[in-house]
Amino acid sequence: MKTTIAEIHGSLVNGQRKQMVSQIDEYGTYDFFSDYKEFLGDVYGYNGRNIMLEYFTNATISYFRIKER
Repeated sequence: MKTTIAEIHGSLVNGQRKQMVSQIDEYGTYDFFSDYKEFLGDVYGYNGRNIMLEYFTNATISYFRIKER
Protein backbone atom coordinates (compact mmCIF):
# COMPACT_ATOMS: atom_id res chain seq x y z
CA MET A 1 0.00 0.00 0.00
CA LYS A 2 1.38 3.37 -1.02
CA THR A 3 2.04 5.91 1.73
CA THR A 4 -0.42 8.79 1.64
CA ILE A 5 0.34 12.50 1.80
CA ALA A 6 -1.61 12.67 5.08
CA GLU A 7 0.67 10.01 6.62
CA ILE A 8 3.77 11.85 5.45
CA HIS A 9 2.41 15.13 6.83
CA GLY A 10 1.70 13.38 10.13
CA SER A 11 5.31 12.22 10.34
CA LEU A 12 6.50 15.79 9.82
CA VAL A 13 4.10 17.21 12.40
CA ASN A 14 5.16 14.55 14.92
CA GLY A 15 8.86 15.28 14.38
CA GLN A 16 9.60 11.96 12.69
CA ARG A 17 11.66 13.45 9.89
CA LYS A 18 13.72 10.35 9.03
CA GLN A 19 10.48 8.41 8.70
CA MET A 20 9.08 11.25 6.57
CA VAL A 21 12.06 10.98 4.19
CA SER A 22 11.52 7.24 3.76
CA GLN A 23 7.83 7.82 3.15
CA ILE A 24 8.53 10.52 0.55
CA ASP A 25 10.91 8.16 -1.25
CA GLU A 26 8.24 5.45 -1.20
CA TYR A 27 5.59 7.92 -2.42
CA GLY A 28 7.81 9.13 -5.23
CA THR A 29 9.96 12.23 -4.95
CA TYR A 30 8.94 13.59 -8.34
CA ASP A 31 5.26 13.61 -7.42
CA PHE A 32 5.47 14.39 -3.72
CA PHE A 33 6.26 18.08 -3.56
CA SER A 34 3.56 19.23 -5.99
CA ASP A 35 1.03 16.87 -4.38
CA TYR A 36 2.02 18.09 -0.91
CA LYS A 37 1.50 21.72 -1.93
CA GLU A 38 -1.98 20.82 -3.15
CA PHE A 39 -2.70 18.83 0.03
CA LEU A 40 -1.71 21.76 2.23
CA GLY A 41 -3.94 24.08 0.20
CA ASP A 42 -6.87 21.73 0.65
CA VAL A 43 -6.29 21.38 4.40
CA TYR A 44 -5.42 24.95 5.36
CA GLY A 45 -6.96 27.02 2.57
CA TYR A 46 -6.15 30.58 1.63
CA ASN A 47 -6.24 31.88 5.20
CA GLY A 48 -3.67 29.30 6.23
CA ARG A 49 -1.03 30.38 3.72
CA ASN A 50 1.56 31.11 6.42
CA ILE A 51 1.22 27.68 8.01
CA MET A 52 1.25 26.09 4.55
CA LEU A 53 4.55 27.82 3.80
CA GLU A 54 5.99 26.73 7.15
CA TYR A 55 5.09 23.07 6.62
CA PHE A 56 6.19 23.02 2.99
CA THR A 57 9.50 24.69 3.78
CA ASN A 58 10.10 22.44 6.78
CA ALA A 59 9.42 19.30 4.74
CA THR A 60 11.62 20.42 1.86
CA ILE A 61 14.60 21.48 3.97
CA SER A 62 14.33 18.42 6.22
CA TYR A 63 14.14 16.08 3.24
CA PHE A 64 17.25 17.40 1.54
CA ARG A 65 19.29 17.76 4.74
CA ILE A 66 18.60 14.16 5.70
CA LYS A 67 19.18 12.82 2.19
CA GLU A 68 22.51 14.60 1.88
CA ARG A 69 23.99 13.22 5.12
